[in-house]
This record gives sequence, C-alpha cells and structure tokens, in this order.
Amino acid sequence: MILIGDQVCVPAVAPAPVTTVAEKFTQPQVEQIIRDVWPDELENRAIAIAKRESNLTPRATNFCCYGLFQIYYKYHKSWLPSIGVTNAKQLLDPRLNALAALQLYQRNGWGPWKL
Repeated sequence: MILIGDQVCVPAVAPAPVTTVAEKFTQPQVEQIIRDVWPDELENRAIAIAKRESNLTPRATNFCCYGLFQIYYKYHKSWLPSIGVTNAKQLLDPRLNALAALQLYQRNGWGPWKL
C-alpha cells in the first residue's frame, strides 16, 4: 500500500519509494529509477522512450503531458489513482511517472510512444 497525502492506494505493482517533486536528479539517477521500476527485458526501451519524451527530465511538462514519459494526465486520470496518482503534478515524481508509464504499457503496449 502507498500513502499519498491522506489516501491509501494499493498499486498494481510493487511501489518504489516516493520522492519529492523538489528533488533534483542526474540522468544516471533517472535511468536507475526507470531500471528499478521496469522489468529487465523492457528497461532499455523504456529509457530510450524517456530520453525522447523528456530528455530524462522528471519535471518536463507541456500543454498536456507530465514527467519523464510525458503522461497525458487528463486522458488517463480514470485509472491513475490505482497507482496513487491523484493530480497531474504527482507525475513530476520520476518514480511515480515511471510506474504510470509501466502501467500504461501494460494496458496498451508501446502504442502511446510509437514513432
């Protein structure tokens, strides 16, 4: 179980420790976070996607999307609470973003990130 604010959430996969959004991360640290969250056989492709989407910048945002994997919060907000994400800014946490991306992959394959 994960405690996010005052809510208890049970993620579909084992959670990584939650970081604070204010934390700064080096690219090697971000790559390690992705390796920790994603299965070994998928982690290299996941890292390549995060490099393309955000240049491994956890706080990357644009008009619709947030974090490493540029998750479209409004489109996915119906299922994101199942992993503890209840607002878009939480997707700036690299561990939560990587977990959300993994869940998205498990739902839709690589489709959201196809070239």
